Amino acid sequence: MDLIDPFAQASPRLATRHKNGEPHQVFSGFLFHVESDRYIILTALHCLLAPNTFYFKNRGTEATWADTYAHDLDCAALGISVPLYDGQTPRFRWHHDPDDASLDVAGVPVRLRGEPQAINWTGRFGDYDILSQGLPLTTGSAGMIYGFPGGAAILREAPIARGFTLASDYRLNPYAFHIDGIGGAGCSGGPVALRAERGDRTFMQWIGIYVATYEAERLGRCIPRERVMELVDAMIDEPELWA
Repeated sequence: MDLIDPFAQASPRLATRHKNGEPHQVFSGFLFHVESDRYIILTALHCLLAPNTFYFKNRGTEATWADTYAHDLDCAALGISVPLYDGQTPRFRWHHDPDDASLDVAGVPVRLRGEPQAINWTGRFGDYDILSQGLPLTTGSAGMIYGFPGGAAILREAPIARGFTLASDYRLNPYAFHIDGIGGAGCSGGPVALRAERGDRTFMQWIGIYVATYEAERLGRCIPRERVMELVDAMIDEPELWA
């Protein structure tokens, strides 16, 4: 029986490098399967740019990103190293955040062999039942953040799962939800999931992406799955991204 948490498997350790090859950031992200060998690496936009650098604060500067921020994305667990730019043009996409709500989400199109685990696969995986819906989205519901706090990992490449409770009803704000529990620097871009136990079964449900920590208050800010899927759907409408 497979005892490995499928959401952990879907969340490999990521790192970026500047154009000159110097290290940029180690951060979190997760795989969304599109079809066949086409995947999207979902993460926070600031992980590809810089902390607290959201798109709406940088409109009009995209042509400088390749020289200013990360230029290449590496993932040892997946055995890939991919350029983030074609010349000065970003190969990744981000939520264009028309309401200036700090929708700090980005996606990198990649082709991957061997069908690695994806966050959007539902069904039974060993001890885990992965649901697309059904777990309570109410204040106090328990869950996990998957990421690499301070770059730390389990067995070098597996993410650390940190517990939280929903600090308010998930449905209260369409742009963000807050959790009571610190992910920490390095967890930005990691998936956020609800978790519940029923008998000997563990149920999991992906609900969003972790983007920020309010250290003093032990609160984390997350972007809801619905907003993340707006980016995913927009990328799927550009099949040439995987050409």
